[in-house]
Amino acid sequence: MKKLTFGIGLLALITGLQSCDFSKRVDTTAAVKELKERQVKRINSAQITAQVDDWGKKITQDLNKSLVKNILDVRVIDSLQKTYRIGIEIGSPIKLQNPALGKKVNEILDAYQYNAENHLPQIDNIQMSEDQEHLYFTSPVVLENQLKGISKTQLQELVTKTKIDSLDSRKKGDLLGLWVIKFSKKDVIRLVDVKQLSKLNTKIEQ
Repeated sequence: MKKLTFGIGLLALITGLQSCDFSKRVDTTAAVKELKERQVKRINSAQITAQVDDWGKKITQDLNKSLVKNILDVRVIDSLQKTYRIGIEIGSPIKLQNPALGKKVNEILDAYQYNAENHLPQIDNIQMSEDQEHLYFTSPVVLENQLKGISKTQLQELVTKTKIDSLDSRKKGDLLGLWVIKFSKKDVIRLVDVKQLSKLNTKIEQ
């Protein structure tokens, strides 16, 4: 009787092992990432803005390193949009204006246009949407040597694929365009690393 019971148990164990699909392994990296995102976080508005500033500067600095290549090769921007769950556009302040952005964001775009026309300094900016659900990071791209060695075909493609104005008669120091990055406040909170909050506090205090 004992041998029969043992035999049945062993058969069940073997059957169970055979039914397991060992080819399907748990993606531990993705699992850990999801757990971190679901972690309850205490983060205030100043910390959210500081994080958006950090990410916005990093993203635009990376894009500006090989500006034309990164604009024409959509994979780069697509990857950044997926990683940070953001929207990225580049263009002239006038062409970027949209009623959907809200009054305050459009006023910021007006200010960039005014500064460009009057040859005034341009700086990065962060503006909260009117519904308090999104933050818009804007960063000017001033013409230096980004277009050196670029063919006429590439220049035309650059204008066609973006909201950048005609590149004719542009000179060094002119506003080439403006990066506008749309962050979701909810996704910023989900993606922020709680270990970085103390660093954000230090940045806020500076």
